[in-house]
Amino acid sequence: MLAMVALTRLLSWLPLRSVRLLGGWFGALVWMTNGRPARITKVNLALCFPELSQSERAHLGKRSVQETARLMTETGLIWYWSKERRSHTLAGITGEELIKESLAVKRGVLLLIPHFGNWEYLGLLLGNYPFTALYDPPRIKSLEAPMRRSRDRGGARLMRIDRVGLRAVYRALREGEMVALLPDQVPERSAGIHAPFFGVPALTMTFAHRLIKKTHPLVLMASVSRVDHGFEVRFSKVSEDIYQDDAARSVGAMNQAIEDLVRSDLAQYQWEYKRFKKQPPGVDKVYPKDLATPVGRGEEDD
Repeated sequence: MLAMVALTRLLSWLPLRSVRLLGGWFGALVWMTNGRPARITKVNLALCFPELSQSERAHLGKRSVQETARLMTETGLIWYWSKERRSHTLAGITGEELIKESLAVKRGVLLLIPHFGNWEYLGLLLGNYPFTALYDPPRIKSLEAPMRRSRDRGGARLMRIDRVGLRAVYRALREGEMVALLPDQVPERSAGIHAPFFGVPALTMTFAHRLIKKTHPLVLMASVSRVDHGFEVRFSKVSEDIYQDDAARSVGAMNQAIEDLVRSDLAQYQWEYKRFKKQPPGVDKVYPKDLATPVGRGEEDD
């Protein structure tokens, strides 16, 4: 996959406007040819927005695939742009004082970062703080090294999702530092419970709930939206229900916070992810067999 790394390097030489234009073209092509991301998006939008007409969902779906393609073409910016060059892309930041105030009193901060906008961009901004993040090695092994280099240069302490990584996360929060999680990843069945997401049962991680109960951090929703000429970063508090002892209420509040963010710009959410692939027992699978992941690809469709 050296060609992919080389292409990312080439894209890093282009201005942001050109990179986004190319991403839009590529996404439109994927939608027009009904590629796998387009087919998954269609299923997800039909589940979550049955009140929309078919043409309305098609319009939203195409825009979503284009935004996800832009995430890919913007990878060169994340991996290779200098801090000075990158600084010109920050259009605004809201709520950062919440982080500073919490860390100042040694209360840890748990950042929930859904797959919205260019969520990778956040890692480059948070290196000014003690910051730990878990990650899954990419399926394409050759991409792990450049991915780690880009995140390391942002200042993040990256830990694999294993026992060592999990212990590091608990320790960081207990010591009043910051931890980032991707809350809309589908966990193993033993590590999640079903909670509504746009009215559809979605297997949702309980790890965030366990962290909250044991370390009592401030929980913030974090997002990076694409705007003209750059990115807008926002940190905001989550409903107090997320701190409840009851796991179902806490997880439900987390999903609701994600949903509220997504509704701010539906197209910038990654609807190309099979968020509903693990339905409750006795409920039919929602994705057709042609969307099943080939064996060995690392995405289970049970």
